[in-house]
Amino acid sequence: MSKIPKLYADHFYKFFQCPHWIWYDVYGDATRRKAIPPIIDLIYKGKMATASETLQEHKKFEEIKPELYRDLEEAFLATLEMMKKGKNIYHGVLMHEDWAGIPDLLEARSGKSDLGDWYYVVYDVQSSLDLRDEYKFQLIFYSLILERLQGVRPKEAYVIDPQGNERSFKIDEFVDQFHLTREQIEKILNGEKPAPFIKSTCRRTPWYSLCFSDAKDCNDVSLIYRLSQADQRRLYGVGIRTVADLAASDVNDLQAKLEDWPFDKIVRFVNQAKVLSSESPLILRKSSFPEVEHEIYFDIESDPTRDIDYLLGYLVKSKNGETKYDYFLAKDKSEEPATWKKFLDFLAKLDNFVIYHYAYYERQVFDRLALHYGAPSVLVDKFRENTIDLHQALVDSAVFPLYFYSLKDVAGYLGYKWDDPRAGGAESVVWYNDWLDKN
Repeated sequence: MSKIPKLYADHFYKFFQCPHWIWYDVYGDATRRKAIPPIIDLIYKGKMATASETLQEHKKFEEIKPELYRDLEEAFLATLEMMKKGKNIYHGVLMHEDWAGIPDLLEARSGKSDLGDWYYVVYDVQSSLDLRDEYKFQLIFYSLILERLQGVRPKEAYVIDPQGNERSFKIDEFVDQFHLTREQIEKILNGEKPAPFIKSTCRRTPWYSLCFSDAKDCNDVSLIYRLSQADQRRLYGVGIRTVADLAASDVNDLQAKLEDWPFDKIVRFVNQAKVLSSESPLILRKSSFPEVEHEIYFDIESDPTRDIDYLLGYLVKSKNGETKYDYFLAKDKSEEPATWKKFLDFLAKLDNFVIYHYAYYERQVFDRLALHYGAPSVLVDKFRENTIDLHQALVDSAVFPLYFYSLKDVAGYLGYKWDDPRAGGAESVVWYNDWLDKN
């Protein structure tokens, strides 16, 4: 019997994006693996391009560079020697039997362990203090390796953001969930291919085209927009496995079988299934938009690996037919406050207008910048009261024969073509960094 591949910390990240990622990495045809630019990989993982510089502002440590060693085992032995001296270690390698991982920081704390009068806890540098399971479980994984190495399980694990803010969680509160996930990952590593399922984060993986084909080939019910894996299991349980099954279902019959589901959720899923099956859109209601002098189409681009919101761009379409594109650009973090002030000055001058954006991100960043740099309450209210989320307006009023409702999916369906077919939020960060390198 062949040896099961090692379990690495990033298997937990991959599992929560798409379990098929793990399976295809081991058993797939490598020639069909799509390359992901390193900076996009950092964005998806919530990591910082300058993690060591960020940490240096808040912590003292010595660095291990695993790439300079012959292999991970040699880098681990070097890490262990530093641990025996009680050093704080950046990018140390942790290994025990078939487990291995590279946390951002190993920090020594006072307390007895097999190493001496100190023990270690783990930190990861993240672009935010978000503690989703894919982050928590990697930190638990590191902590359990530490327990094997030092004879003491850390009680907590930590994330730290670019401003030095820390957030911790108690490991024992999540360790049972961790082990359930670990067991599922180990089954995949041992050859058990996950059942078909498609979700938005599958698109982040290098195997998305194969993952999508698997679901499409069997017309799996997970092709329905916003249908979770828990939803999939419930529908399987009542005999609905395909989009066609769902399209043929009676909503009242489904409500009787799925009593805890809101009726509008059932209607939405069935409508989406019918539209996918017929390939014809369904208009639920006519949207109403304000008659104003100036329509402003607003977009924000950010580079979380540098902790910067670098571009606030807008297209102004006036009632007289004139259109104008303009933007406020920050080349680095030091220019971000001035960029924000320019946008507020622009906002202050607006009258008889509406600001359109797509999905929640622009409002989220506006609120974040207002909190960080400040903004007059009158301008905060002015922005909030005059913005319309076109994504929400769309899903409230129409059902399209689409698997996802991103701006690119919807605009493509409506006939719009980008100058560059790769254009998107993540790709814009690549282009921004390329531009910075040349200017």
